[in-house]
Amino acid sequence: MKTREIRQEYLTGERALFQGENLKIYDSIFADGESPLKESHDIELEGCMFK
Repeated sequence: MKTREIRQEYLTGERALFQGENLKIYDSIFADGESPLKESHDIELEGCMFK
């Protein structure tokens, strides 16, 4: 399966990337919301922040 890249995003809300898979997330902010990566797998984070 192809890896999807997410760069410099501001992610909000409940479970912003619920059940996400095969993701590389760079320089992004997870704000406001509970369990942003719940039930996700094969995720790589670099330079990300959880507020």
